[in-house]
Amino acid sequence: MVVLVPGLRGGSMSVKLTFYGAVNEIGGSKTLLQYNGTNLFLDFGKDFFGGMEHFSDRLRPAAYLQIRDYLRFGNLPPMAGLYPPTQSQFLQQEFGATLDTGKVGGILLSHGHIDHFGFLPLVDVNVPLYMSAETLEVLRFFDETGQFDLRMDQRPVTVFEYDKVVHIGNCEVLPVRSDHDILGNLGFIVRCGATSIIYTGDYRLHGKHPERVRTFFELMRQEKQHAKTVLLTEGTRLGFGSIDQLMESEIQELATRAVGTAPGLVLTNYYILDTERLKVFLRVAEKTGRTMVLQPQHMLMARKFARFDSELERLIKNAEVYLARRGSGKYLAPDYRLFEQEYLVTALRAVDIAAEPAKYMLQLDFPDLGELVEINPAPHTVFIQSGGEPLGQYDPNYTVLMKWVKDFRMDFYRIATPGHASELDIRDLVMRADPSVLVPMHSKAPEALNGYIKDTITLRKGVTYEF
Repeated sequence: MVVLVPGLRGGSMSVKLTFYGAVNEIGGSKTLLQYNGTNLFLDFGKDFFGGMEHFSDRLRPAAYLQIRDYLRFGNLPPMAGLYPPTQSQFLQQEFGATLDTGKVGGILLSHGHIDHFGFLPLVDVNVPLYMSAETLEVLRFFDETGQFDLRMDQRPVTVFEYDKVVHIGNCEVLPVRSDHDILGNLGFIVRCGATSIIYTGDYRLHGKHPERVRTFFELMRQEKQHAKTVLLTEGTRLGFGSIDQLMESEIQELATRAVGTAPGLVLTNYYILDTERLKVFLRVAEKTGRTMVLQPQHMLMARKFARFDSELERLIKNAEVYLARRGSGKYLAPDYRLFEQEYLVTALRAVDIAAEPAKYMLQLDFPDLGELVEINPAPHTVFIQSGGEPLGQYDPNYTVLMKWVKDFRMDFYRIATPGHASELDIRDLVMRADPSVLVPMHSKAPEALNGYIKDTITLRKGVTYEF
């Protein structure tokens, strides 16, 4: 189905957008942009439930052809050029699937969060990828840790230079730095003749670099002087109304106070890709005379991001690594992945933490809470939940976490802030950009932006909109 957007032109040189995710949902961003023979995808994410309304931990997509099942329920785009040729052929020959032909000119990745890249393992390795240098390091990290089979060493990747135009087919792509709770976050201005498609990716104004976001939206306003502008904005926090949010400096102050109350061990749980939060804890450890102790996967990610952040590079020099028991439980090399094995001799273990608990701030991921049985922390151990899993009370694992907190008589503090702009900030920025057409996405309440821009589109999944 094709919908011609009022006020903008259709025809052979029109721009077409088809939304295969982030429609009345948070995450799963996959938007096909078509212009004059050029096909580009804006992100290729997996929604937070990965199509799990049709699947569960016991019923999974067919291992021999996952794309068949995801296509059936509208979780993936029906384009033959996206997938390995053998799979596309098998899909068409065995199951009579109808796939669109046409070469995919590239996938533009805004950042390294799973809801923006998570379906990449299903994409043919010959499809070109475009991203920031930081995002490339994130994807390599997921390969190295075995969390995803992305095969980044086999894929053609173009690393964007900030604010430098790249020509892809008949489109001009301007990558623009933005701010989110991960390094290397980008938005895009894609120039397609007389129409510019502007994709925000994820953003916030209360982070470390609000000036980048404001500059981006000012560029949108300037773009309208010479082109029709179609703004695709995320709206994660639309419908909540809340503007409760902390700056990183406030998180550091609160974390310092919490650590100051701890007679013994301090446990932290932050999201592994949020290096701003890691730096907060590293600074707090430095200020309070403690040693920050990271699990190997956290140290690996920190080292990768330290290439782009001199303060992080300095701070992690004072951090130690903690090795949890795996496999045999005897700290043997075969129990660990390659990136973990380098710490077999030097890493701290449960017995070391238990011997001098007041000396340390230990990052402990939720799956490794079992280490506390051996560490056996004293009452009033401080636990700072700061963006790591489980994310909130809606997650069944949150109840499990709180049971551990209660049974070990820990002092629990949730000190965190959203990675996305508030509803008020989104409205202010959108009105500042004043686009020709507004397309709210990545939101469960896109209607919250109705009435602010004359031409505002209410999206339907899988529908093509022609501009």
